[in-house]
Amino acid sequence: MSDIANFDIRTPIIDSMVETFDTLVSMEIELSDSKPPDTARINRIVAAVYFAGNVTGLISIQTASNLARLITANRHGIEPQKVEDDGKVKEMLAEISNIIGDSLKSALNDAGYACVISTPSLTYGADFSVIPLGMDRFESYIFNYQEDRILVDVGLKVHQTSGDDNDLSSAEAPGQPKPVDAAKVSVLDIKVRFSEAVIDVFDSMFSVKLESTDSIPPDSLENIRNVASVSFAGDASGMVSIQIGDTFTRQLTAEVLGMKVEELEDEQEIKDMMGELGNIVGGRLKSAFTDAGLACALSTPSFTTGTDFKIESLNMENYERFAFRSEDNFVLVETGVRVSEPTSRPHAVERTESRETPPDTPPPPEAMTDPPPSTASKAPEDFDLDLLLDIPLEIKVELGRARIQIQELLNLTPGSAVKLIRLEGEPVDILANDTLIARGEVVVQKEKYGIRVTEITSRVDRLRSFSI
Repeated sequence: MSDIANFDIRTPIIDSMVETFDTLVSMEIELSDSKPPDTARINRIVAAVYFAGNVTGLISIQTASNLARLITANRHGIEPQKVEDDGKVKEMLAEISNIIGDSLKSALNDAGYACVISTPSLTYGADFSVIPLGMDRFESYIFNYQEDRILVDVGLKVHQTSGDDNDLSSAEAPGQPKPVDAAKVSVLDIKVRFSEAVIDVFDSMFSVKLESTDSIPPDSLENIRNVASVSFAGDASGMVSIQIGDTFTRQLTAEVLGMKVEELEDEQEIKDMMGELGNIVGGRLKSAFTDAGLACALSTPSFTTGTDFKIESLNMENYERFAFRSEDNFVLVETGVRVSEPTSRPHAVERTESRETPPDTPPPPEAMTDPPPSTASKAPEDFDLDLLLDIPLEIKVELGRARIQIQELLNLTPGSAVKLIRLEGEPVDILANDTLIARGEVVVQKEKYGIRVTEITSRVDRLRSFSI
C-alpha cells in the first residue's frame, strides 16, 4: 500500500474531469491556476460522493446554478432556457460526481486502498460552505469553461481498520459475502432506529432531553444553521444529516467541553462536536445494517454551515425527514438509504433451486415463513442479474481505425494496404455491442488467434467509446 501523502490525486481528477466534460456534455474545460471564485450569495450546486473503507473522505464538484443548467442542456441537446426540470440538473451533476469519484476510487484501489463510494448527494442554495472534517490530505482544483469556473475539492483520510469494521470485500469483490438476514432487513425501521439513536445520544452526550415533534416552526432555522453529514457505502448506502441552529450548536458544544458559551473561541470546536455527533448517530444505523449481514462502512463526516441551503441524497429507496425539540430548540434529521442484495447471497440460490422442484412438491416449511417480497421500488442495479445472464452480446476486437477520403476508398483493390491509427505493439480494443469494455493483446497458439485481456476499462473510457 502506498503512502497517502504521496498518492497521485491530481492525475485521475484532471484526466477524468476533462474526458467526462468533453465526452458527456461536449464542453472543453481546462485546469486553471486562478484563485477560487467568490461564491457569496450566488446560487450554486455542490455534488459530492463520499469514500468509505481503508480510505475515507469525499470529492465534491461545485458549479454556479446557471452553469449546471448549461451542462444539462448540452447533455440533452437543447437550449438552457428549455431545461425546465430542476431534477434533471441535479441528476446531471450527480452523474458527473459519480463518474469522477469512481475514477479516483479506481486509482485508490490500484494503490492498495480498499474503498467504495456512496451514492451522490447534493447541496444547493446561495449561502453555505461544505467542510470535510479530519482529512489527512485536502486539495482543490479549479477548471475554466469560458468565463465560468468549476471547483473540485478532494479530501482523503487513511482509516486503519481493525477486524472487519470496514471490510468491504463482500460489497464489491466476488466471493462469499456474509449471509443476509432477510427478516432483519425487512423489519428494519429506519425512522425508529434513528429516533432512538438521536434521543439516546443527546441524552448521554449533552444531558439534553429530546422529544419527537411533527413540525418545526418556519423561523426556527432561518438564521445560521449547522449540519453534520455522514455517508455509508456498500451493500447498504446512503446519507445521514443532522441539522441544528447555530445558537443551540454552541450550547451543545459548551456542554461537552464543560465551558460557558461565551468562552468558546475556536470554531473548530463546534465542527469537531458536530462531526462526532454525526459519527455516533450514523454508526448506530451502520450497526443495524451489519447485524443484518449487509457489508457497509461509514465515511468521515462533513460540516455544512450557512443560512440558505438544502442537502439532498439521490436515488434512495427509503427517505425519512423527522424533527425533535428541547424547549425552544429544534433538531432536524434527514436520512436516505438504499439497500442492495448481491445475487451471490444464499437466499438468491435457494430461489433458483426452487424452479427445479416438481409442481406437486410442497414448499419446505422454512419457505412458508419467509416474509412477503417487498413492494418498494428498486434501483435498476438491484434486480437479480441472473435474469440477464443468458442474453447474448456481440464481442468485437478492433485492431485500429482509419479516416480516408471517399476517393481513396473507391481506389481500394485486393492487396491495397490501409494504414490504421494505432502504433505497432499497442493493445487492441475489445468491444461489447460497440462499447469499449477492455483492452488486450493478440496471442497465437497452434496457428489460432486469440486475445488475452490485459485491462478492464474504466467508466470514463466507456463513455469515451460512445463518441468514437
